Amino acid sequence: MTMANNKTQCFICNKKKPTYTCEGCSQRFCLMDLTKHRQILNNELDQITNEYNQFKQEINEQQLNTHDLSLLDEINQWEIDSIEKIKQKAEDCREIVVKSSRTYIGKKFNNLREQIEQIHEGNEFNETNLEYLRNQLMKVTQDFYNSSNVSIQQDSKPFINEISVISLTKPTFNKWKQNAITIAGGIGYGEQLNQLRGPQGIFIDKNKNIFIADGENHRIVEWKH
Repeated sequence: MTMANNKTQCFICNKKKPTYTCEGCSQRFCLMDLTKHRQILNNELDQITNEYNQFKQEINEQQLNTHDLSLLDEINQWEIDSIEKIKQKAEDCREIVVKSSRTYIGKKFNNLREQIEQIHEGNEFNETNLEYLRNQLMKVTQDFYNSSNVSIQQDSKPFINEISVISLTKPTFNKWKQNAITIAGGIGYGEQLNQLRGPQGIFIDKNKNIFIADGENHRIVEWKH
């Protein structure tokens, strides 16, 4: 708001008083009417804020649409399938470990059993034969408790298909900066581009061109971006 040097007519009460120019509507107001004018603007800002908060609440309370629900179902099914694949793979690996260990130890025991039977049948053995059998039995026992004939190999190629959620559109937001210049400062009847008399409305198109309905000058002013 800027103050005029001389007394001019207030836009509201039409009295000659020291007035202040509103840079938004380019009208001049006395101090009392300027206060009322600012209160009106504050009320409009409060209304916009309330509408924004109401809309925000509606968004927060809004149920997911059919498409979103379908995506969630697909993600849930992928989770179930992936867990099932992991469980099955783990079970297969456990079975291989058990079978491999039993097969390895089983062969060792069968071999030792055949040697013991041969010695019994021949009925010819001495301390050396007994020591050999004792060592073989100890070795098989150690192998049973410390089996190392199998190991785990990490596969670099995953067997589960990874999924990701991609946003198809990224919203863009325009934000007004509080950094302005006066482009219409005149007042009264006339044809100058920076001269307005009773502006009735303002419109900004997609190219950021500004249109103002200059009511009492009976024209529409366009300022190109």
